[in-house]
Amino acid sequence: MRRRFAAAALAAGACALGGAPQARAAEDQVMMTPPPGGAPPLSTSTGPAPAEAPAAAPGNETPAAPPSPRPPAGWVPGTGFVIQSPDAAYRLRIGLVAAYKFEPVYQNGDFTDRNTFFVLRPSISGNFFKEWIHFWTSMELAANPPFLLDSYVELMPWKELGFRIGQQWTPYDRHEYFGPQEILFPEWAPVSEYFWTGRDKGVTVLGSLADSKLDYYAGVYSGTPLRQFVALPGNYVVQGRVTWNPLGPVGATEFPYIVSDGPAPFRISFTFQGSYGKIQSAAENFNPSTFSFQAAPTGDTRKQGMGGGDVWLQGRWFAFYADASVRRTTPPMGASYTSVGVWSQLGVPLVEKTMDIAARFNWLNPSTDVGNENFYSVEGQLAYYAMHTQNLVVKARYGLGHQSSPGMAALGPVPLILTTPGRIQLFTIQLNLAF
Repeated sequence: MRRRFAAAALAAGACALGGAPQARAAEDQVMMTPPPGGAPPLSTSTGPAPAEAPAAAPGNETPAAPPSPRPPAGWVPGTGFVIQSPDAAYRLRIGLVAAYKFEPVYQNGDFTDRNTFFVLRPSISGNFFKEWIHFWTSMELAANPPFLLDSYVELMPWKELGFRIGQQWTPYDRHEYFGPQEILFPEWAPVSEYFWTGRDKGVTVLGSLADSKLDYYAGVYSGTPLRQFVALPGNYVVQGRVTWNPLGPVGATEFPYIVSDGPAPFRISFTFQGSYGKIQSAAENFNPSTFSFQAAPTGDTRKQGMGGGDVWLQGRWFAFYADASVRRTTPPMGASYTSVGVWSQLGVPLVEKTMDIAARFNWLNPSTDVGNENFYSVEGQLAYYAMHTQNLVVKARYGLGHQSSPGMAALGPVPLILTTPGRIQLFTIQLNLAF
């Protein structure tokens, strides 16, 4: 039920070149608060401070005007549509992230089914009592049936230490931490989807240290499928991620050269991450007696340990990202196996603050012990950013991928990115809307 390079679904829940209703990080938000790195959500500007006004002559001082109250309701730049108290201690935000697309998919000589929605995610969020006590709840409507995506409370009394409690995106993989409106391509990278640990229920400790040059995330989760609210006994996932920004925080999107207030500053950033857990999958069935969908354990319990890292370079005229992961899986039946994958992308503006061109490459070896099962893909894209923001974007993308397979008997429990091997081509026109 995840993304799609094609209509073919990944056995582990991801799809070929793209994403699905189950994502995402910083999720779906035009963020209400700065990210853990402390950078403004839509700006990486480091321009000069405004000049100070000249001092008034002695005896001619005018009384200072009282601070203007914050509007009780309406559009707040950098935040969105809100209802709030004058001191912003209580705030309710209503948001929507949607992606509408036309995507013919051509696989092994035939056209396949296609989806017209990538995501359709309304949300309510805000803060109460204090500006640092946040809440967030969102739904995924581009699915049958619709389901709860995220619902958590976040306590951030200090930027050095905070807690996120509830159903949330897990911190493994910085690329997956971005919302649909913040990624460079129409969907998340397929190799990233293959390794990402998805959404889960638990607690994340996070913060930013050393003048926002070091961000950290550590979490403990129940290892429970997304649509199942009762944690399965014995399941657990522990994760950690550390990001080092030696020159200061990077942008809050994967195209900072578009959304920064001024020229995007040069930045370099590195991430190191790891995850280990025991996970039991579940199957979802419709109960005609209660007219509801119910998730039940399948008995497929596996242990997974993995690690990886990434590098991010950004400047006024480019944004480059590269990521690698390795995972060791012990299935309930069969021998353990190791998966290795890498991917990278590059975006370059063609018209300053308005249009860019991008390329992405993916490569995956699902099992180093099985031959002839590799996957690769290449993509090219042209994107137009209305209003120079991520709020309204039109993307045109062509993708080419190939999945090899030695057959189900040889693969055993090893999942592939494309369940149907062979060559796949697609052309995507996607409209992203975020407010």
